[in-house]
Amino acid sequence: MFGACGESSDYLGPRTLPVCDLPTNLLATSVPADAIPSLLQPDMTTIGNPGADYLDDDRVLGVVIDGQPRAYPHNILWHHEIVSDRIDGRDIAATFCPLTGSGVVFDPKLGNETLDVGVSGLLFANNLVLYDRTSGDVYGPQLAIGGRCTRFRDVEMDRLPVIETSWGRWRRLFPNTAVVSSETGFDRNYRASPYRNYDDLGNDDLLFPMPVDDSRPLKERVLVVGDDAGAVGYPFGLLEQALGDRGTLHALVTGEPTVVFWEADQGATAVAFRAEVSGQRLTFSAEPDGTWTDVETGSRWTLDGRAIAGPLTRSNLQIREDAFVAFWFAFRHFRPDASVWGG
Repeated sequence: MFGACGESSDYLGPRTLPVCDLPTNLLATSVPADAIPSLLQPDMTTIGNPGADYLDDDRVLGVVIDGQPRAYPHNILWHHEIVSDRIDGRDIAATFCPLTGSGVVFDPKLGNETLDVGVSGLLFANNLVLYDRTSGDVYGPQLAIGGRCTRFRDVEMDRLPVIETSWGRWRRLFPNTAVVSSETGFDRNYRASPYRNYDDLGNDDLLFPMPVDDSRPLKERVLVVGDDAGAVGYPFGLLEQALGDRGTLHALVTGEPTVVFWEADQGATAVAFRAEVSGQRLTFSAEPDGTWTDVETGSRWTLDGRAIAGPLTRSNLQIREDAFVAFWFAFRHFRPDASVWGG
């Protein structure tokens, strides 16, 4: 059997499952905790320097913390799934589950405690289950968002805004970005996914079979916005059909005015913002030069929500922290009551 990192692992015997507010399909795989080693404050590098040998089409999770852009490549996360980082004294945990195609960035601080987030080796509906390496307590599935197990039941790590895009697009947005160095000290081939072609759009195989909604390709990427009633999923295929290479969508999502910027370039990017600045609601249109313009002030905006010209220059749209990208089957499982845009 392939373990959660695509590498064979000896079964270590029965595992005592944590007390979780979940159905019984919490799966103890043959992979023990930390067999997939999360990275703790890994070396960072910059464009043109050793360790930044990523291709333009490689996908990354991009964040900006206190004005500092950082990228966490899928190439690294295929093999490690969690990168715990610190930016100007602020801890973050960038998490990516290759089996559900989902990238979520957390603030690991709960009250006065900062979790040392690790890969438990458990799965729920093929989704990564997080645990605290300090205490050994299981937090819960990444896409359940809130803690569901042991002492973390009903406790929730805050999420941080994240943009999933290509390395080429991210470095054009932020030429000064830091990025996790591929020189991690681990013996891994970061040019190859241990899951091979698992994430191909036409591949409907799952590592662990489960009931699925097969009305769309199981591995189609979906921008998911919102957790509760009123959440919406935006399948990338439908976005491209409706908007072509670039465009915008406006909606009221979970009661908040929201705009989605869409760009099909280099593997496709969809970002959800709160569609207002300083209480002023804005509507946007895509421009041929690769920017977006708001109708109300005529200011020009970049893909990451920065105003670079016009009356609102130096303003920033707020990326919705409850937005993330996941495969279609995972979106439908973890947000069963969400509506599907265009569907």
